[in-house]
Amino acid sequence: MASNTDGQYIDIKRKKEVDLDELHNIRDIRHILYDEEDKMFYFLCGKKNGIIGFFLVSFNESDPHDYKYLTMWRHQLDIDDAHMAISRGTDKDGPFKELIISYKTIYINTFTVVTKDLSDDSDNIGVLSKHESFQLWESECNGILLNANKDFVSFNKSGM
Repeated sequence: MASNTDGQYIDIKRKKEVDLDELHNIRDIRHILYDEEDKMFYFLCGKKNGIIGFFLVSFNESDPHDYKYLTMWRHQLDIDDAHMAISRGTDKDGPFKELIISYKTIYINTFTVVTKDLSDDSDNIGVLSKHESFQLWESECNGILLNANKDFVSFNKSGM
C-alpha cells in the first residue's frame, strides 16, 4: 500500500509490516510498479534523505530489506506526473526487458522518458535512451506503453 507520503509493505502470511519510506528514507512516492514475472517492486520517488531528485529503488516481493537503487539523480528539481511500464520481448539480439519511466520536471518544463535496461542481472543497469520534450509544469501530462507494438505515447491537453 502506498500514497505520495507513505508506503507500507504488509506480509499477510508472516504477519509482518514494514514502513517503506522509513526503511529507505524516501518521500514523495511518484509511482509504484509491480513486475509479476520477476516478483519485484519498483518505486519512483522525488526525495531521499531530504534531497530532491529522481530516485528509483527496486526490491523483491518477499523481502523489502533486499533492495537496490537503480537510479539516484540529485538534481534538486521536483518531478510529477510519473508513470512506469515494463517492456519485454525478443529482437535480433535476443530477449530484452526494459523499464520505461516518464515524468515532468519543474522549472525546466520538460517531460522526460527514460528507458533502462533490466535484462542484465548485474548491477550495470544502464540508461538505453532518454528523451526530453517541452511540457509546462502547470499542465497535466501522462504517458503509456502500448504493448502490442511497443510504442510509448505521451499526451496532455494539447494532444499526443
